[in-house]
Amino acid sequence: MTSSLHPRDHFPFIAPPPPLTPAYPDATDPLVTASVTGLQGNGAALTVRTATGRAGELRVRIGDGNRMRVTLRMADTPTAPRTALVHEPDRTGVRCDVTPSEHELVLRAAALGVRIRYAPFALDLLDDKGEVLLRQAPYATGSSSAPAALPLGVTPLADGRLAHHASWSADPDEHFYGLGERFTGLDLHGQRIDCWIQDAMGCTGTRSYVAVPYLLSSRGYALLLDTTTAAAFDLAHTSTATWSVTVPDEVLDFYLITGDPGRCLAAYRDLTGPALCPPKWALGPWISGGFQPDSADAVRERARHIRDRGFPCDVLHIDTYWQPHGSWSDMRWDTGSFPDPDRLHQDLAQQGFRVSLWMNPYLGTGSPYYAEAERAGWFLRTAAGDTCVSEVWGGEYHPPCALLDLTHPGAAAWLTGRVREALASGAAVLKTDFGEAIPADAVAHNGMTGDRLHNLYPLLYNDLVTDATRAATGGSGLTWGRSSWTGGQRHGVKWTGDPDADWPDLAATLRAGLSLSLSGHPFWSHDIGGFHGTPTPELFVRWAQFGLLSPLSRFHGITSRLPWEFGESAYAAVLHAARLRMSLLPYVYAASADAVRTGAPLARPMPFDHPDRPDAHTADLQYLLGPDLLVAPLYAPGGRRQVWFPPGEWLPYDGGTPRTGPAWHHVELPLSTCPLWLRAGSLLLTTTPADRAGATSFEDITATWVRPLDTAHATFHDSDTTHIPLTARLTDGHLTLTTAVPRLRIAVLGHPGPPPTVDLNGVPTAVRSTDRLDL
Repeated sequence: MTSSLHPRDHFPFIAPPPPLTPAYPDATDPLVTASVTGLQGNGAALTVRTATGRAGELRVRIGDGNRMRVTLRMADTPTAPRTALVHEPDRTGVRCDVTPSEHELVLRAAALGVRIRYAPFALDLLDDKGEVLLRQAPYATGSSSAPAALPLGVTPLADGRLAHHASWSADPDEHFYGLGERFTGLDLHGQRIDCWIQDAMGCTGTRSYVAVPYLLSSRGYALLLDTTTAAAFDLAHTSTATWSVTVPDEVLDFYLITGDPGRCLAAYRDLTGPALCPPKWALGPWISGGFQPDSADAVRERARHIRDRGFPCDVLHIDTYWQPHGSWSDMRWDTGSFPDPDRLHQDLAQQGFRVSLWMNPYLGTGSPYYAEAERAGWFLRTAAGDTCVSEVWGGEYHPPCALLDLTHPGAAAWLTGRVREALASGAAVLKTDFGEAIPADAVAHNGMTGDRLHNLYPLLYNDLVTDATRAATGGSGLTWGRSSWTGGQRHGVKWTGDPDADWPDLAATLRAGLSLSLSGHPFWSHDIGGFHGTPTPELFVRWAQFGLLSPLSRFHGITSRLPWEFGESAYAAVLHAARLRMSLLPYVYAASADAVRTGAPLARPMPFDHPDRPDAHTADLQYLLGPDLLVAPLYAPGGRRQVWFPPGEWLPYDGGTPRTGPAWHHVELPLSTCPLWLRAGSLLLTTTPADRAGATSFEDITATWVRPLDTAHATFHDSDTTHIPLTARLTDGHLTLTTAVPRLRIAVLGHPGPPPTVDLNGVPTAVRSTDRLDL
């Protein structure tokens, strides 16, 4: 029971984490001694004892590169069904220096090390120089006679579970990032975060649809927990001198990683798997009919207007009302409103549209499939053995639903069949909504209880849909999902939930997306214009400019988000932004492939590239799209904001006044101008904007060298196997390009003085000098 009086904390369908209640007073039991029981080439095993005499095993293993794994398991802990989500690469041949002594054990590799003191027990992370990078906080008594930090140890809980915990020292100027989608700010210093997926009911609170127990520090380290339980992070909140983590799992299993943000995210990728790269067509704009009654005729009318107006669009999304009301999510067409789905898909495909359909993993109690599924035992159960039924829609829009048990082979097979049937009519992708409602006390077919299944469930759900989509379409298996956990980047894109159509929610949405970027999820999107309510024309334009310069772009809301319905000046501005996105597709597509390969985010928060600059950590309402495009969305009315420009020179895409960094600058942008600046010296690949991205090769490519410096590099990416490098050099006013990219045009942007002469692969070539990107 929450102690808050705020109505948001009392919705009946919010599935909260189970409380962490100690079994008795002073139940906290710290590790106090350790002794080495085994040494391997890359690690050690130690027997540890707590203050009460409880015995356990601590294992430390140095991994390949910049990471190590630490596991702690107490000897008297019963096992329960649990799923490991982190998979170490093969460590065959990995070795480290092992230095045991009377009082401590030191393990050292090239990039990191660990020092373990035997008594009193302590475990410290060392950097590549052997200096302490992360120091275990002492379990000491403060002035209030209460411990200042939770020790590395355990606490038995009143419900029979065991909680593990650990604390480390926090620097006063340390910044913490990650932990999934966080609406409350990019820097989490001073916050307490429960990694527990929940329907956030908007985007202005501490709940989030995507949680990832991966913490990134500005000091040059990261921590990744391997658990599906409700891990809690106290980031200099209870004690400003420490940060701690609490894990109610039978084993404490975590990875410590060293390096800058790029190296730490690369390690996350290696440990949890690469992201799914969206296909080229998915990078074009998506347009939804919105969360409102719909029909085949209305969809055809939207498609006709989009193509007649020449507004770029690759995907038409049909939301919940493609299914009969009261039967969400049966995955069957409402044949009254959509009498011939196959013909509808054929008509849309002829116009170059792909179709996205909405779904969730629940079944309404009024569904014609409900009785069969209940008899078969396909639903999650309560502890008493009853079917879990919940008001997942908050008592609005839809009757109560039962929760499909995706650990049951029969339920999983049934849902897979429903997905394949929906896709068989011609849909290309599914919007995998919901997945956050699993109660902590639910019981699954495989014996797992809700405290472990809750965070795992969105992975099971999206894995199923991804696999079924890949099999049915022969494509990548992309899903457009809402909830996720560790490793969920393998499903494609996450959108940041249901914001209100107002300025504060635009800013919160931006911060949440950038938080995902620093949590190993490089591809995200949001509802352009906000979901709840109707935006003003100015807000709609600014949100569209942000959305069309986000990793993926979708117009969606509870009311219409068709761009021409907000007035002619607003429509002109949004059309301009959409054409800008289409012209940048070669650049965005190549940056997407790099994100999959390296683990770097597509939308790069300022601290990602500049972790050592204090000003970068305060610039949490802007980002780099790829390495060379600076995007600073307008998050308040009036067309003005402060922008932090990173080191170097930055040129507005439309020929305005260049800015030099590192520095804050006040900027004013007319409604028709996107908040976009180009890095001087960058080599940008663009194309002539079309009304869709499609799946075929780019028709033409322009290599635009922005204010040429000595040397520039780029990569042309046009398929899973096409990666063509470009190299440009400037010598005494002469530009030389070397590449195998076909049909390449050359431009220089913002070049002072007369245009340079150009050779392309040794052949004199025409060059166009300009002060703005071509649209």
